[in-house]
Amino acid sequence: MNKAYRVEVGRWRRAPRGIVVTTTALVAMLTGCSAPPRAEHATPVLELPTTTQPEATLAVDWWKSFGDARLNALVEEALAQNRDLARAAARIDQSRAALRLARADRLPSVSASVASSRQRASETGAIPLGGVSPVANNHRATLDVAYEVDLWSRLARTQDAARDELLATTDARDTLRIALAAQVVESYVALQALDAQVVLFERTVQAQRTSVDLQRRRYEAGDIGELDLRQLEAELIANEAQLPKLARARGDAQRALAFVLGRSPRELVDGVVARADPPAAVPTGAQLPGALPSNLLARRPDVQAASARLRAAGARVDAARAAYFPSISLNAGIGGESAELSKLTNGTSLIWSVLASLTQPIWDGGRIDASNDLARARQREIEIDYRDTVANAFKEASDALAARTETEQSLRHATDRETALAQAARLTKLRFDGGEESRIELIRAERADLAAQSELVDARRAVAAAQADLFRALGGGWSGAGTDLAAAGAGRHAD
Repeated sequence: MNKAYRVEVGRWRRAPRGIVVTTTALVAMLTGCSAPPRAEHATPVLELPTTTQPEATLAVDWWKSFGDARLNALVEEALAQNRDLARAAARIDQSRAALRLARADRLPSVSASVASSRQRASETGAIPLGGVSPVANNHRATLDVAYEVDLWSRLARTQDAARDELLATTDARDTLRIALAAQVVESYVALQALDAQVVLFERTVQAQRTSVDLQRRRYEAGDIGELDLRQLEAELIANEAQLPKLARARGDAQRALAFVLGRSPRELVDGVVARADPPAAVPTGAQLPGALPSNLLARRPDVQAASARLRAAGARVDAARAAYFPSISLNAGIGGESAELSKLTNGTSLIWSVLASLTQPIWDGGRIDASNDLARARQREIEIDYRDTVANAFKEASDALAARTETEQSLRHATDRETALAQAARLTKLRFDGGEESRIELIRAERADLAAQSELVDARRAVAAAQADLFRALGGGWSGAGTDLAAAGAGRHAD
């Protein structure tokens, strides 16, 4: 059962289907209710690893540290046209509109209404007309104001939740921006590496074709045996077989990068991603921290997004809890009503009303309990997500630091190995020309040198990709980062 009380300025009168109350009783009921205390929703305290590295400072446009103008242009293109980022921007607009709705719910609503009616009453009904015309006109115009008193902070906490959800959505967009820039860098260096591999094998195949033609003429002249010729032909065929594979891999990589850039289907098929021709050396980035920075959590927007979602979930719990308490509404209206339209603005046609109502839920089939259980269950889920996000941030950063160290060491080893094998191939060629080595030994030496050059190209690609991944794991140059996670959360939560 719901009780509603109406107060009319100047006098008290029984409301339709209501009961008469005194001013003292109504005031006593309103002042006798106290707002429920706001529950504490503290951010979980987690065991974090000890960090010895000072705070990391990275540029917002960190990809420019690779020193490649074409790469810079591609990243900017992706940030402007990528469809995943466009979806994230749409989600931000949705969250911003939800926040405006939550704010509007805390403000009074003002409306105007105009109505005219003409009706005829029965002359033989239960109520005699007494000579009055059965046809009656009525014209009415009113200005109405309605306001819900947020005594229990339900609307305020709903607005807090909407604000934090907007922050979380914005941080999620920033997380995507950083990941997208890293993906473009990794795709670009992979494409450059494939370009270099194609050039390497094409050059090798061309030299081997020339050599096979020469040796075939020598075989036909009887200067060499068939074994030497067939060994050369087999090696040429093996290297020629690599060219279609590399061409396919390069095409796949180019289309994948074009898709990330947000290009049209036509450009995906017919377009070309601009890069150096002939391929330039795979770029490497700037110096990065060698250990976990102390401000890692504050640097990563995904951690900040998880923290904002956790605050929003706590606010939703408070808002759901406030539904147990009475709701208080204030309504007022003023206007005119007259049977003649020309007299609608006369003083004698003035009408007004003032209504204050208090509604206390008594039984609703468990709806309020279910809403509270739902809000609390979501809060528990989001808290687990927050813990996982923090743990994943340290895992990704540690993995990226280890990958950067490993790839740099591998690059040094690949460089030394390629230098040694190139010298070995040169010496083997000199010994072969002097009749001291067989044809098969020369082929083996040149094959090892070719493999070493290919591995060196891939090692350079791996270093650049590891650096891009480390930039991403450290939060890139996220401009929303602060130096203290708790302070950052409190400051960003302020209205």
